[in-house]
Amino acid sequence: MPEIRKLPDHLVNLIAAGEVVERPASVVKELLENSLDAEASSVEIELEAGGRKLIVVRDNGNGMDKHDILLAIQRHATSKIASPSDLSHIATLGFRGEALPSIASVSRMTILTSRGETGWKLIITGGKLDSLEPAGRTRGTTITVENLFFNQPARRKFLRSESTELGWIERIVAGASLARVDCSFSLKHNSRAIFYLPVVNSPAQRLRDRYGLTADERCVEATGKSDGVTAKLYVFPDKRWANRRHQYTLVNGRLVTAYQVSMPLREAFSGPAGDPLILCAISIDPSLVDVNAHPAKREVRFRKPYQVESAVRSAVPGIAAHRMETTVSSFSTGANTPFASSLPHVSYSSAPYIGSKPSPAAFQTAIDFESPGNYAPSSTSIQASHWEDSIQIISISGSYLVTETSTGLLIVDQHAAHERILYEKIIESVKGAMSAGQQRILLPEEISVDEQEKSTLKVYSSMIKQAGYDFRVQGDILELLSVPVGIKRGTEALKEVLKALAKGTDVSESEAERIASASACAGAIKFGDKITLTEARHLFHTLFTMKDPFHCPHGRPTMIELPFSELENRFGR
Repeated sequence: MPEIRKLPDHLVNLIAAGEVVERPASVVKELLENSLDAEASSVEIELEAGGRKLIVVRDNGNGMDKHDILLAIQRHATSKIASPSDLSHIATLGFRGEALPSIASVSRMTILTSRGETGWKLIITGGKLDSLEPAGRTRGTTITVENLFFNQPARRKFLRSESTELGWIERIVAGASLARVDCSFSLKHNSRAIFYLPVVNSPAQRLRDRYGLTADERCVEATGKSDGVTAKLYVFPDKRWANRRHQYTLVNGRLVTAYQVSMPLREAFSGPAGDPLILCAISIDPSLVDVNAHPAKREVRFRKPYQVESAVRSAVPGIAAHRMETTVSSFSTGANTPFASSLPHVSYSSAPYIGSKPSPAAFQTAIDFESPGNYAPSSTSIQASHWEDSIQIISISGSYLVTETSTGLLIVDQHAAHERILYEKIIESVKGAMSAGQQRILLPEEISVDEQEKSTLKVYSSMIKQAGYDFRVQGDILELLSVPVGIKRGTEALKEVLKALAKGTDVSESEAERIASASACAGAIKFGDKITLTEARHLFHTLFTMKDPFHCPHGRPTMIELPFSELENRFGR
């Protein structure tokens, strides 16, 4: 066995630096946090070559004197904690005293700082002090980092492309700016301005400035609370990307990743249409969160994680509720406001299900009489939803339903809307919260099932029947007897349910979500199906009783609003 020996200081510093400084974004993060802890109201960042060649962070914070600047480059020297108990109540972004010495050990670093009187300039290369001399500067600190990882060529080789490294830095700066809207931030790369974020009065406006969004871009806010934990959500539901890189989680002002936050947000807002722009700001007692769990402080641990998740989940319904209130109010028609009274939770159509399978002539008259196209609701059902008559609806191409609001036009995708209605009703039925009801099929439909499908039926039979399906299996034939109320194509819907359940653990959805989503997608009225005016009005009615009437189960919008201002711009008014 080789002899045990103590590592030299310069090697210890390189190893320690590897835990803190992973890439240029790590340097920017540490220096930015120091600036904000120093009470800066303005931070300027300049980069070259994605931060490989040059990183400059300039602030107007408290600055340092000669004594402080010499201590700052020593490992574990900090002004932010003094005793073990302080680690349980960390209220600053930095606290370990590792950032500056770690960065200095893998770069050439220059610190220019002043408390407003005599300034000092310190130069350190690869962890070795080169010089310290007086220098002129206004109050604040400028730290310049050149040739990052110059003494670790293997580490430098594993850095990603210039654009990738810049992308990470942009996210770090944007996240910090959302926590401190009272501070201005500017970012330049290769002498080109990436963004400038002035002081604003809200995180929503900061997001608009960062992403170049206008006041017309909808931002919905909601707050949730659970046992002292507060979750504040800012969601731009119509601004979506193919990934979740534009979703930010702040815990007491610190940009982090936290499963207890990301999971409920993914469940509520993600889908094939993409992931929206979201900020979730968590406020929690510092003693209930461990920010010392990750070397780079990217992740945190909660003493009671269920409280955080509960707070986020309680905020999610408020997003749809707030938007619904705004949209519903735009339907105002004076004393006869359509949505003035509370609306019952009813299905889109009470018309009986009619299968696609050809029926004997003896039953044709009954089928024609009871088909959705010929269905005339009773006077009782009309009186129960009399507000529907006050909405003027135009059906376009058998696919879109258009009506006027006080601010513009509301355009509803009939398939996505019906899909949302079916999804919420069926998932509540599967979970036992509310029965979706059943439509009895006049003539049972036969479906051929293979061994895998029979195995799936055996495992999930009770859940499928709880959703509203009724069937019996004889050999390789399944006889479909009933389907959930509102389902238009029962055979297709049940086949999709079996296909979705066969995926097992390969998907993130629960079994209940897969049953409801597959049923809704295959069983909803299709794009291009003709529906009556009565059915169209009833669709509006029911859609606005849903928890989230604005998105189908896959995350695509059920409706868009076209403001009159946009129409006027299009016509050059």
